[in-house]
Amino acid sequence: MENSERILFLNGIYMQVLEEILVASSILPEETFYIQPYSDRIISEFKKKKPNEENPWRLYASITSDLSNAHYTAEIIDWEYKPDIQYKRLIDLNEHIQKYQKDEDCIYLTQNEKICANLISIRNLQKLENPIPINRFYKIKNGTPLKVRTRSGNWSYVTLMSANDDNDYILKSYLDADFEKEVKVSTCLSHHARKQRLDTAAKWPKKIHVVTNSYKRNPDVVAEALFRANGKCGLCHNDAPFNKLDGTPFLEVHHWQPLADGGDDTIDNAAALCPNCHKEAHFGARSSAIRQSHTK
Repeated sequence: MENSERILFLNGIYMQVLEEILVASSILPEETFYIQPYSDRIISEFKKKKPNEENPWRLYASITSDLSNAHYTAEIIDWEYKPDIQYKRLIDLNEHIQKYQKDEDCIYLTQNEKICANLISIRNLQKLENPIPINRFYKIKNGTPLKVRTRSGNWSYVTLMSANDDNDYILKSYLDADFEKEVKVSTCLSHHARKQRLDTAAKWPKKIHVVTNSYKRNPDVVAEALFRANGKCGLCHNDAPFNKLDGTPFLEVHHWQPLADGGDDTIDNAAALCPNCHKEAHFGARSSAIRQSHTK
């Protein structure tokens, strides 16, 4: 099952800022309120495609007095780059701040002589009855759980895992990495020790729900790569190892620079490979050299 909700985790917001919003939103539940991270870095995913009321992001936030748990959640319905905010808009924003978020004082454009880049618009702020431990949030980029930081600030794009052990979710990338580590541990055991473990192991594995993060790829890139290959592997140049039921050669389309590493979904970054070469391109000892030779 894939968690389709887009989540931004903010590390450490002053609790009085959030509590003030809670009080105001209890009176005006449809009102928009504002969060102002100190950072001069742009929230890149918001710059690519701004959240809006029809397509909001989910916000989770820890507080400065407890960075190990998320205490608040809300919907993110807009984002603005502060240096681009027009004068009239800034006046309206400051009037709102003075009326509903007085502890913020104003829309500050700099902090400690650095630009403050991001203005986040939120609604439906809620305080969580049961705070969520940070390690239940997994980074979208690499599938690793968040770690508690010693200082507030910064953000992460994450997915949230279920707390129910009988209905647990885990990112496939994280599951695969953990499994590979366990296999390495097992290979270091003696045959006798491993046999003892096998004799007492459960015959049926536990079923879990796996969360996968994928990309909506361009089918034309796949079709063109297969057409261009003409039945031959783009790495070893041998014929495809077999034909599919429809009679076409079985080849797998590979991105030389993986999409997960920022590679383009274009024909220039793709090739049709036989299964062996495809695996080698990902996991073989020559994988780095193969990537470099095809991405210059």
